[in-house]
Amino acid sequence: MRRKRYRGKYFKLRIFLCFLLLATILAGLCFYKMQPIIFRYAVSKAETIMLNSANEAIIDILEKNDISYDDIVKLTSNSEGYVTSLEIDVYEVNYLKSRISNEVASIVDSKEKYEVAIPVGTFLGNTFTAGFGPSIKFRMQLTATAFVDFEHEFKSAGVNQVLHIITVNVKLKGSLIIAGYNKSIDTETSAIAAQTVIVGKSPDAFTNVIESESDNTGGLINDYGAVVEY
Repeated sequence: MRRKRYRGKYFKLRIFLCFLLLATILAGLCFYKMQPIIFRYAVSKAETIMLNSANEAIIDILEKNDISYDDIVKLTSNSEGYVTSLEIDVYEVNYLKSRISNEVASIVDSKEKYEVAIPVGTFLGNTFTAGFGPSIKFRMQLTATAFVDFEHEFKSAGVNQVLHIITVNVKLKGSLIIAGYNKSIDTETSAIAAQTVIVGKSPDAFTNVIESESDNTGGLINDYGAVVEY
């Protein structure tokens, strides 16, 4: 009797272990099929979070500091109405770059974890079922670093009128972790920081001096519209 009971318990244990192994294999196969969809959703949400954070940071910093065109650029004209110089406030630009970069990282890091909700019907791979059914939630972690830079351009705005536009560009590098998967994400956005119409006679050429990161050169000098006369 004892042997029969022992054999019965042993048989039930084997059945349970086989069922558990089968369930594990099926779960692994399901997750393997689900992974590409999870990753696509996660990457899309991560990019949206990063872009929204960058745009929010730009607006927030510019509004808090009440930044206008005159805070970034100083124009000088002579008695005849010629714009003789255009000077960028390097201190103000560097200050804004630092503040915006820190604000982007702060906004992204304000939540340690994010959630991705995917409807069950989407995993079936059928266009008719995509987006239907209850959602399965997956947690993801996201970190981001922002690289901020300013650039400017001149556009003709009429007779003796030039539109000067200053744009802030943000390049974002992020790291996404979800379901044991790690991916680097790169994206970028830009926004107009300030602009104005320069009225009056302006010079035929502008010289833009760009600070060089190399110690061996004194910087780059670009002449816009300059014509060499011999």
